[in-house]
Amino acid sequence: MIKRIRRLIFATSATLMLLTSTEVFAHAEHCEDTELGDLMKSMKDDLKGYVKGFKQSDQKTMQKHLNELIADSKNARTLMPLKYESQSETSVNIVRYQEGMDKLVELLYELKQAGDDNSAIKPLLAEVKKASKKGHDAFRKDCD
Repeated sequence: MIKRIRRLIFATSATLMLLTSTEVFAHAEHCEDTELGDLMKSMKDDLKGYVKGFKQSDQKTMQKHLNELIADSKNARTLMPLKYESQSETSVNIVRYQEGMDKLVELLYELKQAGDDNSAIKPLLAEVKKASKKGHDAFRKDCD
């Protein structure tokens, strides 16, 4: 009985490892990790950190994450989305992407100016999240 349970556990573990590695290889076939992708992940983490700081009324944490968001957003604006890597920097899609990043930076500066004014921060955060979703829908390459 114990041998059967061990075999079952081993078989389940092996299957899970195989499925996970297949998912990683599938990602590698369709998309590659890029500097822009890494920046976007960092921005997502910093936005979550900012919101957490906001909920805890921790101005120091909020400003730290906001400064990182602004720096990463400015840097991300200079990079090419994988979806449009074959297009020139002056293509309509790239210009739209850059304009979207400019709008995000403007919103982040407005958040910075809002300081600790909760009534100003909440609607700005909603606009940041809306702009982020809109940008991802338009410019993120579907790799799955």
